[in-house]
Amino acid sequence: MKSNWIPTHEYYHRLLAESDSAKREQLFLELFVEPWQQMMSMMQQPGMDPNDPLAGAKAWGWLLPDQTEEISALLQKMDAANAWETGREAAAKAADRFTAYANRLPFETFEGWLMLADPARFANDPQRGYTGATDWFAPRYIGQFWQPNEHNLPRVSGLVAHEMHHLVRFRVFPFNPQTTSVAEYIVLEGMAESFAASLFGEEVVGFYVTEFDEAQLDAAKTLIAAGLQKTGFNVIRSYIFGDALAETNGYEPLGGMPTFGGYAVGYHVVQAFLQRSGLSVEEATFVSADKIVAESGFFAEITLAA
Repeated sequence: MKSNWIPTHEYYHRLLAESDSAKREQLFLELFVEPWQQMMSMMQQPGMDPNDPLAGAKAWGWLLPDQTEEISALLQKMDAANAWETGREAAAKAADRFTAYANRLPFETFEGWLMLADPARFANDPQRGYTGATDWFAPRYIGQFWQPNEHNLPRVSGLVAHEMHHLVRFRVFPFNPQTTSVAEYIVLEGMAESFAASLFGEEVVGFYVTEFDEAQLDAAKTLIAAGLQKTGFNVIRSYIFGDALAETNGYEPLGGMPTFGGYAVGYHVVQAFLQRSGLSVEEATFVSADKIVAESGFFAEITLAA
């Protein structure tokens, strides 16, 4: 498998070098918006002008072409940390791990992006200054940073591997907002994080796993055990992201689900399955979520108690 790493830092430098605002906006649209246009058209928010060419970028919280000071400040921090070079190396290493499985995937190249997001837009976001996403239409993933810092910059490699793994898992077990279950979603996230850890060590694992205490993990585990087969996008998001984010994003809180509880539980489920089965993460990528959950033994005590 191959990696096509997009040099978006060079794109940002081109933007900053353009003094004419109209030309800068056109450059932004050509370099950043057009490649993601199909995905962005699905993500626009209520009240946004559908005729605004920047509507998709605004919906995703990207820094816009007129925000040159903000772009310059974030770009300087990420350049200083060699974020793009680190990302490129991580992307190539992650893609190579699936070369042996190329005949089981409908594409041969993964495309990776790093983008700068608006700190003001994410002022109250709990994700520690960065996040990632995948394209539903193409084997393309993205990492976004709005507060590059000593916590998230060392995790660029992990972010890249996590999002790239989603592209593989989605092609093997396609995501459907109506029918994907809680079990499938927690395994999706737990497998991606386990893949990142297998490549770059546990130091790249997200805080949503490493900073979960036993009480939080027990609470999340109990709630998820009772809802493993539930479906519906807003329903499963409540299990994955927790009560606080449910309240702010318009879906029903479960009552007691810690923030990012599904990520933490998913990681432990996958780790337990890998230890019991002896499979590599790459091999386990092609195993169904129900089998992984059942054979992990992670929920055994709760099941017996019930």
